[in-house]
Amino acid sequence: MSFAKRVKEELVQIQPSKEEALAEFSAMIELGTELAISERVKTLWFKSNNPTVARRFLGLLKGLYKVENTLLTKKQGNFKKGYQIQLGVQEAISDIMVEHSLFGENDKVDLLIQNEETIKAYLRGAFLTTGSVNDPKTSEYHLEIYSENKDSILRIQRLMNEFGLNAKITKRRNGLICYLKDVTSIEDFLRVIGASDTVFEYEDIRIKRDFNNSINRVLNCEIANEKKTIQAANIQMKYIDYIEKSRVKVDYKILQAMEIRKENPDASLNELVEYFEEKYKEKITKSGLSHRFSKLKEIAEEIMRDSQ
Repeated sequence: MSFAKRVKEELVQIQPSKEEALAEFSAMIELGTELAISERVKTLWFKSNNPTVARRFLGLLKGLYKVENTLLTKKQGNFKKGYQIQLGVQEAISDIMVEHSLFGENDKVDLLIQNEETIKAYLRGAFLTTGSVNDPKTSEYHLEIYSENKDSILRIQRLMNEFGLNAKITKRRNGLICYLKDVTSIEDFLRVIGASDTVFEYEDIRIKRDFNNSINRVLNCEIANEKKTIQAANIQMKYIDYIEKSRVKVDYKILQAMEIRKENPDASLNELVEYFEEKYKEKITKSGLSHRFSKLKEIAEEIMRDSQ
């Protein structure tokens, strides 16, 4: 089961008040239904690829409008999405259409989301219907809610941002998505809509993943630094070998640097400073020792030029 499905499995366990149920149902109606008219009979079809969400819609429908009968069809989808479930509603359809401003001039939806709890319920319904969230094990944090209706997506963005989530909108297929990319905002949104348990799971997976990535970055950095150290040491050893074979006289300080490098061919500059002070009983800085190796390089390159 995907992480998004686990979130939705938790959300449908929430027992809403009547006000919250109306707000949640309103989002599901707004984002997940189509009206069909055949032989003057109106049918409101709710469509979902998730059986859990379809059952939630049916439960809210029966609880709010005392609907006894619904039409049910299953449409074959692709391999990944499986079957699409379609629930057809004909009873109480006029009440539903009026209360949720379906295809009407006046938008009454905002009247159903007048307080924080009903706003949370509306966002929960929106996420259940067309929302998705990436598994925190993946390399990208992303949560989105989809709608083909611009007014709906703007409302969702506004409501999400009442909780300081900094939700953004972009085009997607034939519609729009309201999305979050910031991991903290995603976690906060899941808390807002009531997915407390899966938030803990999300945080746990994300923290472990980020920790492992951090460890890997440190290891990669250390490996890269070690590689640079070895490359620099090998070059310095070649310069030393060239100078010694040429029997060119060099300053005593350069001789000290040559000697300490020959004795410690794989050591880093930090380690060489320690070895130097221990061997010669005198203080030297990293920049001081580095300067001596730079002079060693100049001497070797000058000898090379003169020998050409």
